[in-house]
Amino acid sequence: MSTTFDRPVDAGPAGVDGVGETPASRKVILWVVAIVLVPVAIFAGYTMFVVMLLGSSMGAGSGSGSQCTTTGSASTSSLAVQTTGGSKRTLGTTELNHAATILAVAQSLGVSVKGQQIAIMTALQESGLKMYANSTVPASLNYPHDAVGSDHDSVNFFQQRVSGWGTLEDLMDPTYAAKAFFGGPEGPNQGTPRGLLDIPGWESMPLGEAAQKVQVSAFPDAYDKWETAAQQVIGAVSGSISCGGSGTVIGKAAYPLAPGYQMTSGYGPRNINIPGTSTWHPALDFQRWPNPCGDPVYATLPGTVTLSSALFLTIRHPDGFLVEYLHMYKSQRLVDVGDTVQAGQQIGVVGNVPPSSGCHLDIRINKNGTTNQAVAQLRDATALGAPAQYAGYVEPEEFFRLYGLELCPADGSCRRL
Repeated sequence: MSTTFDRPVDAGPAGVDGVGETPASRKVILWVVAIVLVPVAIFAGYTMFVVMLLGSSMGAGSGSGSQCTTTGSASTSSLAVQTTGGSKRTLGTTELNHAATILAVAQSLGVSVKGQQIAIMTALQESGLKMYANSTVPASLNYPHDAVGSDHDSVNFFQQRVSGWGTLEDLMDPTYAAKAFFGGPEGPNQGTPRGLLDIPGWESMPLGEAAQKVQVSAFPDAYDKWETAAQQVIGAVSGSISCGGSGTVIGKAAYPLAPGYQMTSGYGPRNINIPGTSTWHPALDFQRWPNPCGDPVYATLPGTVTLSSALFLTIRHPDGFLVEYLHMYKSQRLVDVGDTVQAGQQIGVVGNVPPSSGCHLDIRINKNGTTNQAVAQLRDATALGAPAQYAGYVEPEEFFRLYGLELCPADGSCRRL
C-alpha cells in the first residue's frame, strides 16, 4: 500500500379465504385470486425496477467512472483538516467528492459511522483522497485521475493493487474502489482480498488497527493520525451527497457533530440544579469529551437563519419548522440572520453560553408552522407534560428518524450518558 501522505410501503391486500367446492364458487375464487395477484405482481415488478434503478445510480464498477458529489453551498467546496500531529491539509472539491462517493457506498451497504470513518481515514493516509493513476501501470493514465504515483501497481484513493484487488478498469472506478474496500457479502472480491466487512471483530478494534487489517501496510500505525480529520470530513459531507447525476441526496440530514460525541442530557423531565435551566428539557444535549469546546457544529438540515441571539441560533427549514442550536458563542458562529445554509455546512463551534454546566450543544426542534405532515404529527412536548412555553417542541430523535438519521446510533459512534 502507498504511504503518500421515507416511509415503508404499506402491505398489499390481505389474502382471501375460499369456502365451498362448487364450480360456481371455484370460479368466484379464481376471479378473486386474479384480482388480488395481478396488482401484487405489478407492484412487485415496479419495486424490482426501482431497486435496480437505485442500484444503477451507485454504479456497478466496470470502469464507469461513477462518482458522487457534494451538493449545496460553497461551504463544502473546501475543508481544512489536520492530523493529530498538527500537520494541516486543505481538501478541495475533488477530494470531498471522492469522500462523498465513499460515504454514499457505505450508506448503501449499511456500513456504520465507525466503518465510514475507517474508510475516510484510510483514503486520507493512502492518497489524501485523490484518485491516483500509476506510472508503472501506463494504462492507468488513460482513466480519469487526480495524481500519478509509482508505488508497485497501486491505484485509486485506497491504493489498491491491480495484481489483487480487481482489474485496472474496475479499480479506476471510484464506486468500485469503495465497494472493494468495504467488501462483505455484496463486495466484488468475495473476501479475497478481505474488505473491512470481511474482518472478524473489526467493529471492536481501534480504528487504525481495523484499517491496517484491510490495507496490510508496511506502516501499520500511519492511519491513526487521521481519526479526527475523518470525523471532520464525515460531518461536512454526509448530509449533502448527490450520486449519478440524478440529484438524489444520500442522507437528507447531517450529524450535528463529527462521530464520537456523547448524549449528555435527554428529552423530557430531568433533575438539574443549574441556575436558569429548566427541569423539563425540550431538547437533546451533545458534547465530545474531554475537549468539547471548539468542536465544529454542522447544520443538520438546510434552511435560512432567522435568529442569532446570545443563546440561540435558529434555522427555519423550507418546510416551516425550526431547528435550534444553543450555547454557541455568537462571535464564533459562521452564519448570521438571512444566510442560507445546507445540511452538513459548519455553522459554528461548540460553546458554553449560560445557562450551562459546561461546553455542549443543545439541539431542539419546533414544529409550529410546518407544512410537513409527518413532522406535524409528531408528539408535542406539552402532550407529555411540558410547560406551555414549550408548545411545538418535539423529540429530536423521533424527528430525525423521519430523515433517515439516528442521532445516537448503537454502533459505538455515540454514547448515552
